[in-house]
Amino acid sequence: MLANLTDMIASVRRLINEATASFWDDTEITEWLNEGQEILSNETGLLSSYYSKTLDASDIVNDREIRLYSDFIAFDEGGVLYNDKPISPTSLKALDEWYGTNWRTKTGTPTGYYIRGDYMGLVPMPSAGDTVKYYGIERATTLSGDTTPLGGDYRTVAFRSYIRDYAVAHCWYKKNEMQKYTDMIQRFYNGINRTKNLLRQGKNQQARFIPEYRLKGHYRSTDALEMR
Repeated sequence: MLANLTDMIASVRRLINEATASFWDDTEITEWLNEGQEILSNETGLLSSYYSKTLDASDIVNDREIRLYSDFIAFDEGGVLYNDKPISPTSLKALDEWYGTNWRTKTGTPTGYYIRGDYMGLVPMPSAGDTVKYYGIERATTLSGDTTPLGGDYRTVAFRSYIRDYAVAHCWYKKNEMQKYTDMIQRFYNGINRTKNLLRQGKNQQARFIPEYRLKGHYRSTDALEMR
């Protein structure tokens, strides 16, 4: 079922009743399929990976930061491990509030991490030869050739039709058939909502990536960090 790009394009063409390229060509249908896949994976967190990196000296930027993988979107609930020990989330604001600038030069085994753009900062400073592991939500691989949609995970087979619906919607948009566009794009976003509902089953609470920031004298998001 919709096993690769060729199958996806053929399915789109059956629904728009154009078996071979005429008004719509395969290149633009491919572009819309990839857009739909990107939106679906970003909006739902459908895909996840376990990332592991043994650090070289060249991996460490500004003495304490490492770049996240290029297919990484956000952290999953599994958290971050340094040398296989869990470390705590914090933020630059919280660190500066509680430790001034002194925390930036602290050495020792990291006990916390923060995010700055597409970098993960580790505090105290990390060392080459150590290992950082984290659970993350990933982007889907761009569809081309025999690429299987949504990373090829068999559990995502039922969601592939949502990507197809997005491409069909944009076929109608190009032709200015706005009612058909509206119907199909609504099917796509209904699919996103169904996927989100499915993925939330069994979760009894929402996880916060960074604990809520409070002023001094209240709860500290850095309580778990050993920075003394």
